[in-house]
Amino acid sequence: MNKISVALATYNGERFLRQQLDSLYSQTRLPDEVIVCDDRSTDKTVDILIEYQQKYGLTFYINEHTLGCNANFIRAFSLCTGDYVCICDQDDIWLPQKIETLYNAIHALPASKPVAVSSLRYDIDAAGKIIGEVNGELTEGWKATMLTYSRSQGCSMIMNRCLVDLILSITQTKPEYAFQMYYDELVAYTAVVKGVKINLPDKLMHYRHHDANVIARMHNQLSFAGKVKSLPTFYGFTIDERLIPLCATYKLFAGEIQEKELSEFLQDIEEMMSYSSSWKKLGCILRMPALSLRQRAEICIKSTFSICLKKLYHYPTV
Repeated sequence: MNKISVALATYNGERFLRQQLDSLYSQTRLPDEVIVCDDRSTDKTVDILIEYQQKYGLTFYINEHTLGCNANFIRAFSLCTGDYVCICDQDDIWLPQKIETLYNAIHALPASKPVAVSSLRYDIDAAGKIIGEVNGELTEGWKATMLTYSRSQGCSMIMNRCLVDLILSITQTKPEYAFQMYYDELVAYTAVVKGVKINLPDKLMHYRHHDANVIARMHNQLSFAGKVKSLPTFYGFTIDERLIPLCATYKLFAGEIQEKELSEFLQDIEEMMSYSSSWKKLGCILRMPALSLRQRAEICIKSTFSICLKKLYHYPTV
């Protein structure tokens, strides 16, 4: 029988960690191992890990030095021994059928290729109340992954051993490109380029939004003008900071991308990033054949609004 690992990265997660761990050990298909890497928490996270180690056999490691989110997850991947690895955050709640559903889907795909399967989610607040949901259809391929970040969310994914080993190799041999993107983008984009990426329509988890989230906390502290400054130039498409991982993907797999349309799209992104003017970048978007006319129009309208708003507040748009 195939072995399933869960790779969990923790850092000062005592507030919600028990709920996440309880959901892992209440799955209809229990994980064969839960591997936790703690990034030197200063709260009671480690005490909770000890408690669940004694109760369920959870395995945890404390990093010698603080690694940060990306490297901490990569270390957790490296310590997993399963044929399949589920990625797990410290503050969500998994629905009971999550592992079983993901496993059934990925097990039906070729193990000889790097494969990842993702699901969708319900959004919850700090108290666990549902405040929204992310919907989608069964999709496959690069457009459904690279143009829709919700389908590349780490905590929604399972990957096979072939992909795990490839990710570990890439981070060792090409760290200058691999770490230009978040770990989950690296997983999803590598699967797209080198193997198979499937997106399920099933909502299999409660994704928690709370004031302790680093990004949420930083954004809530901004003034209105500060929020204007942080507006993406290409709103509704790949926001500015997400253009970087797309360029990194192109460089990471230079000469290895077999799908012509994907290769041309990444080359277009690379060209776009070479321009200093946001208006020239918008011109590149208008010429991208990979995007539908509706997508191009939507991007340009929203981005033009963002650019003009930034100009109003005298912020740079490049």
